[in-house]
Amino acid sequence: MTTGIVYKIEKFAPHDGPGIRTVVFLKGCPLRCEWCSSPESQKLQPEMVYLSSDCTLCGKCLLICPHNAITREENILVTDRKKCDNCGKCTEMCLTQARRMIGYEVTVEEIIAEISKDSIFYFNSGGGVTLSGGEITAQPQFATEILKACCEVGIHTTIETCAYSKWEDLNLILEYVGRAYVDIKCISMEKHKLLTGVDNEVILKNIRNIAELEYLELIVRVPVIPGLNDADEDWRQFVEFIKSLKRIYRVELLPYHRYGVHMYQAMARDYPLKDLKSPDDDYMERVKKIVENNGFEVQIGG
Repeated sequence: MTTGIVYKIEKFAPHDGPGIRTVVFLKGCPLRCEWCSSPESQKLQPEMVYLSSDCTLCGKCLLICPHNAITREENILVTDRKKCDNCGKCTEMCLTQARRMIGYEVTVEEIIAEISKDSIFYFNSGGGVTLSGGEITAQPQFATEILKACCEVGIHTTIETCAYSKWEDLNLILEYVGRAYVDIKCISMEKHKLLTGVDNEVILKNIRNIAELEYLELIVRVPVIPGLNDADEDWRQFVEFIKSLKRIYRVELLPYHRYGVHMYQAMARDYPLKDLKSPDDDYMERVKKIVENNGFEVQIGG
């Protein structure tokens, strides 16, 4: 019985694919993008987070922690992340869920049972299931079996991926996928490694392979991060690359946002781009025109 680690299931999602969807978020990601809005998705194992705004300072977590990792400092309870091993004991005592675990183990069968509860909405709206992350190829067997089970009962499948994976793993997943959203952070290998922690040679090669699959809708997504991956040369290289692909369904430009800041705080981590502002509408329209003028359908936002 195959199991995996999931950190969230979002129902009645109107995005990340056609129609009404259920989005299953898998934990684990090999990239460390500076603008990552879901740091809780990066590590494969479950993690404890602390939302200080929900805390009543009752102190029960201090008493139960087996590693003495929690201390009281003024009007906040501070967790020493070097001592904390994410055992979850403190979350069991927290009545307000200020302390909670992100990520839990679940079987493929349990996921399918949850998905199937809303099957009538998928079929009536042309929707289905989307696997997201983290990065789904961090759990390739788990992802493949979920998608295969969906296909066997006629549920439309979509994935979101950064394509940083062995082609053998990704190709097996793609056998059961109708649409793939694939991220391109930037084309420059040096800049990609600086911004994400890994180079993009494997990513770009995998995207070329995906574009060869005639049964699959390939949508390329680009996060627009002001001052980091949006220079004129970046857009020139991006357009040149996608023009070399055999087929592409659409390009989506995703403007930078700061939605994940609260989760960095909950995990006692510094947010690296705290002073960066989102690109304005005029700028996004200008970038949209650059790509559109090269013959591609372009959408701002996902």
